[in-house]
Amino acid sequence: MWRFFIFLIVMYVPFILSSKSQALSNVNDVKEIGFDEKLASTIDFDTEFYAENGKSVGISSFFGQKKPVVLSLAYFTCPRLCILGTDGVLEVVNQMDSFRPGRDYTLITVSFDPEESTDAIGTAATRYKKALTEGVGEAEGWHFLTATAENILRLTDSVGFRFKKDGEEFAHPSGMVILTPDGTISRYLYGVQHDPRNFKLSLIEASEGKIGSSEVLNKVLMFCYQFDPVGKRYALAALNVVKAGGVVTLTVLVAFLCLMWKRERKTH
Repeated sequence: MWRFFIFLIVMYVPFILSSKSQALSNVNDVKEIGFDEKLASTIDFDTEFYAENGKSVGISSFFGQKKPVVLSLAYFTCPRLCILGTDGVLEVVNQMDSFRPGRDYTLITVSFDPEESTDAIGTAATRYKKALTEGVGEAEGWHFLTATAENILRLTDSVGFRFKKDGEEFAHPSGMVILTPDGTISRYLYGVQHDPRNFKLSLIEASEGKIGSSEVLNKVLMFCYQFDPVGKRYALAALNVVKAGGVVTLTVLVAFLCLMWKRERKTH
């Protein structure tokens, strides 16, 4: 049996290494791909883009509306990672019942391929907007854009997104950039799939709790959860939970003592 597995490895390894499933033709280029976190920096507002309908739109028009902005970068003719990444954005958005794109935050997907046609962008926009779960998202809350090479680089540089042309395709990272309503970079969420809790907390953090229907609950969540820079996710802050539990216990105890004191006064 082990000889059979060795035979398979010998036969398929050359095929795998030579196939298009390889992200880069030169593995040394991996160092040039990724995200450089620029937390607390502001994106470049002096950039013009083209929407899926072909109309010119300034990136600044999506900000200043008291709503956080979620930015994902892809190119719509990508045969692999971009599809998975944008599908991941769709999946986590559809899992969010309380926060909706369009109403509570703005969702932008920008193509970093300047040669991509508006037809390709329009097709992608139609597909993903139709896939939004009814009642979860508003189609007008998800925008699909592209631009000239110069404007694309100005935006990608401002958020620290590093990509590289590799033959007819691009090698690039996958993730979302969470921005405050004024365009300040608040958080990066990496990967092609996203934890709904991390996504929700990043939106609450970017909006300073001013999102959804309960600002009080948002403040409680941000008090109990803190972002772990090593694990790149929000983790339960044990000390804060203990503090919160202590406050609740003390409040209940004081209320109980006040109730007993009032009853004792009535009996005398």
